[in-house]
Amino acid sequence: MKKLVCLILSLVMILSLAACGAPAAPAPANDAPKTDAPADAAPADAAPETPKERIPMSIGGSNPGGTAYVVGTAYADVINANVPYLNMTHEVTAGGKENIELVQNGDCEFGCGFSAFLYEAYNGIGDYEGKPHDKLRALIPWFQYPVQICVPADSDIQCIQDLRGKRVGINVKGAGGYKSAIEIFGTLGLEEGVDYEPYYLAFQEACDAMKTGQLDAQIFTTGAPISSVVEMGTSMDFRMLAMSDEEMATIHEKYAYYNPGFMKAGTYSNIDYDVPTLMCYTVMWVSADVDDDVVYDVLSAIWNNRDTLALAHANQKELNEDLVRGGIIGIAPLHPGAERFYKEIGVI
Repeated sequence: MKKLVCLILSLVMILSLAACGAPAAPAPANDAPKTDAPADAAPADAAPETPKERIPMSIGGSNPGGTAYVVGTAYADVINANVPYLNMTHEVTAGGKENIELVQNGDCEFGCGFSAFLYEAYNGIGDYEGKPHDKLRALIPWFQYPVQICVPADSDIQCIQDLRGKRVGINVKGAGGYKSAIEIFGTLGLEEGVDYEPYYLAFQEACDAMKTGQLDAQIFTTGAPISSVVEMGTSMDFRMLAMSDEEMATIHEKYAYYNPGFMKAGTYSNIDYDVPTLMCYTVMWVSADVDDDVVYDVLSAIWNNRDTLALAHANQKELNEDLVRGGIIGIAPLHPGAERFYKEIGVI
């Protein structure tokens, strides 16, 4: 028994000596040397913060080949470059009439087109009789433009009345150009499909048809010069029909959004004379549902980058206080964000 106790005590002593010779365990992490970095600093190899996703919005535009398409694309680019939380796209559409419905129905936040569409749609008159579009708000005029009635240089057509029995391009249905054609020609006694043969063609299509002799005339109502018409002029000579003072007064009396004026000499390189014709506006509108600050920022980006916009089309050089007063004020109520901006710069 005595021997057994001695043996046990010996084993305990051997095990104790082994434990004393074992290497020390590593110091806990919180015993590590301190640095100057703040306690809540991210690790050096932490991934950078993911940029916040831009809010998608869109402008209901027009068909390619026209001035509104060029300008609308430039507006979207300027907005994207200067409003960092937006991703603005410029949509190809049939034009102003479709854009009215796209904005009213919430499919686009912004739209553009002939000012008459905005005026009639908001008030529920004309083409929108009894159907006021209460979501529409005025934003900014894009440009003022002349009504351009184009014929081949060697044509026997000398005035609007000579269009009787001719093949006439009147733009695609639903576009501002189509509305203008129906109102202008109709007021002067030329009924669609009765007194002339209508062709419903977009800008480039109409110019191609004129070059191949499939059209006798085409009415264009958009900012001049029109790129597709300029290109057409490289392969054929053309003229623009002048309107008489009496014709312009008659149309203005019925439709106040057409004003007597003229297309300046040199607008197209082959036309070195002023062409008496009607003037009208392409404008931009916005949904009342868009946040006031967003509208303010969009308008600020446009206004403060007019030099950049002028590189896209020369008509943007005319975007000023007078154009705003003449082209958008009174057409429909201003969006509150636009009203705040225009008050700040002294337009209203």
